[in-house]
Amino acid sequence: MIDSRSARWASRVLATATVLAFATVGLLAFAPANVAAAAVPPYFGPNVRVDALPAYTAYVPSMAAGTDGVVYVVFSGWAGTPTWTDIFFTKSADGGRTWTAPIRVNNDAGGASQTDPSLALGPDDDVYVAWADSRAGGTDIYFALSSDGGLSFSSNVRVNDVTSNWQNEPEVAVDSAGLVHVIWTDNRNAATTGPDIYYANSTDGGLSFNPSVRINNDATGAEQSRPDIAAGPDRTVYATWSDPRNSGRGRDIYFSTSSDLGETWTPNIVVNDDTGLVTQDYPSLAVSPAGNLFLVWMDYRTTNTAPDIYTARSTNRGASFSANVIVNDDRGVAWQGTPNVAANANGVRAVWGDTRTWGSTGYDIYSAGSSDGLTWSSSVKVNDDTLPTNQQQAPVVALDAVGNAYAAWYDQRDSGSDVYLAALDVVAPTANAGAAQSAGQGTTMSFNASASFDNMGIARYEWDFGDDVVADGPVVGHAYRNPGTYQARLTVWDYSGNSDSHFVTATVLDTEAPVALGGGARVVDEGQPLQFDASASTDNVGIVSFAWDFGDNETASEAAVTHVYDVPGTYTATLTVRDAAGNIGTAAMRVTVRVVSPKTSALLETIQMLEALVAALFVALGIVGYLAFTAWWRTNRRPDDRTPLAAEMRAKEPAKAPPTPA
Repeated sequence: MIDSRSARWASRVLATATVLAFATVGLLAFAPANVAAAAVPPYFGPNVRVDALPAYTAYVPSMAAGTDGVVYVVFSGWAGTPTWTDIFFTKSADGGRTWTAPIRVNNDAGGASQTDPSLALGPDDDVYVAWADSRAGGTDIYFALSSDGGLSFSSNVRVNDVTSNWQNEPEVAVDSAGLVHVIWTDNRNAATTGPDIYYANSTDGGLSFNPSVRINNDATGAEQSRPDIAAGPDRTVYATWSDPRNSGRGRDIYFSTSSDLGETWTPNIVVNDDTGLVTQDYPSLAVSPAGNLFLVWMDYRTTNTAPDIYTARSTNRGASFSANVIVNDDRGVAWQGTPNVAANANGVRAVWGDTRTWGSTGYDIYSAGSSDGLTWSSSVKVNDDTLPTNQQQAPVVALDAVGNAYAAWYDQRDSGSDVYLAALDVVAPTANAGAAQSAGQGTTMSFNASASFDNMGIARYEWDFGDDVVADGPVVGHAYRNPGTYQARLTVWDYSGNSDSHFVTATVLDTEAPVALGGGARVVDEGQPLQFDASASTDNVGIVSFAWDFGDNETASEAAVTHVYDVPGTYTATLTVRDAAGNIGTAAMRVTVRVVSPKTSALLETIQMLEALVAALFVALGIVGYLAFTAWWRTNRRPDDRTPLAAEMRAKEPAKAPPTPA
């Protein structure tokens, strides 16, 4: 069940909250900064304005998400004279990015005030709407049904069976069999018990309603208010409201159930577990497909702070509730209030008004999620405006079957009164980079991501081509400079920051011819060897073969070769190089082969023979000289007199006669 709030209630809440905020602004100035957690995907996406002409203004939305993926919204708005405020309906089939033109739900002639809209969906996504209506002079609860997806609405039917005094704050729910349940605040007993919580149902699809039933069972004159209602998967009906019957406790959150389709209701129980004289207010109720109940409300129990958001869970059809748990993650003096809750098979999502950044921003919308209703994620800001003069209030939330969350609220950012919505998409997009590509280097390839998909639309496309080049957009062109095989990566993001990547193979063919370098023109005598060298040739990838054509019917396949021209003349030697892709490069060079005469040839031969003989003679002379020197040295050397050999030689020498005197 998706809660709604009346324009009267919204203005009262806004005024009260403003007073509280200004009263605590001094404390906020000295409190440590308390901001929402950094946005981590998935997060709420861009805010979108829901209302449009013929509604000039819009207040207090109510919302539901269908099994068909469509989001349905009603709001109270003014369309100019002669009407006053009317109930308008619109829907979105693309996750809230675009909306149909609003249509009027109430069918009165104008001049009356219609407020407090509440919307629920039936099992076939039929649209059920209830609201407070002054067409009969007082304020009554009216109802209309659309069985064609909101293209048209049935005649309006009054729900309450007593028209004295006033009735307001209606909420509507529809069970799995299409039984319509409506709850509201009713002042018919103002003289005795004060405003009470009343209920009625319709067994004919809203064509008529059964007699109204009072749900609160107190005998005091307490002012019960702000009811909410939900139907469980087993058709049990659950009701909650704010109740000040215990004067020593302040306002409490009360609860009751009906297991006989609203015929009778259980004794009322208190859900909040505090014991002090504090106020609990603005309850909101949701039931999961498994039948678990989740209640959230605004709670003043924390000493010396503004109100916080509290929650409790029941897993036994409301017979008892868990210990109360705080939902918002700041513990400062900021005001948190007017919460709303929704549940599905995957968990629970709550939204509320929040002033934690009061001064830098105004009233903001915050949200948190939980898988079990007992532990909650960090609080995240939903509205994306930042001006402190902007005010956002009265949020509602809806969850679809897969867990996507939608938050709508009353917004003053455009210097007026509008309804805005943001979606939290939990489903990642699917990236599709298209089929494999193949082209020559330098040729532009077209990369197309149009087959990519997201349930709420793709916000951004980014390509990384694998060669240090990136680009944005669904369809882009890119030319690779170098051949090779590349993996181009496409990454897509949706509006909630979810992403997906897909790779596509881009084969870049080598179309660049190699450069053949074999040397320039040259001159050689006939019969003389000539060197050819192609090792200086280049290619962007690499050369795999060399081919020489010397112009004399002789060829070679090595990079460096020696060739002899036997016949004088002028030749064109051609070098052909080839790379792995089959690209070829050629180079031609002129070779002049000179004639050598017979005399010159004989003389050359004689000179060459003489050169050989001279060389041999020098070698022979060197050998003979070496042998002669060696023999002389061995014969004529004198050993050292101090050696034993020298002494032995002296002993063998004959004694010399002394010299004869003159």
